Amino acid sequence: MKQLLFMISLSLIACNHPSSPEGRSKLRDKKMQEEIDHLKDQNRAMLDSISLINKKIKQLK
Repeated sequence: MKQLLFMISLSLIACNHPSSPEGRSKLRDKKMQEEIDHLKDQNRAMLDSISLINKKIKQLK
């Protein structure tokens, strides 16, 4: 009986969200979206810096 309970609990643990293909793909997609958001933030910051540099160059002309 103990062995049966142990096997059932082990199978439930092994079938958690990250171990399933769908769970792994959702985790991967979430991480990719976080990276994309971070790159978008960096891009905005760079565009703001370029805009500021362009304004200063135009003032110097």
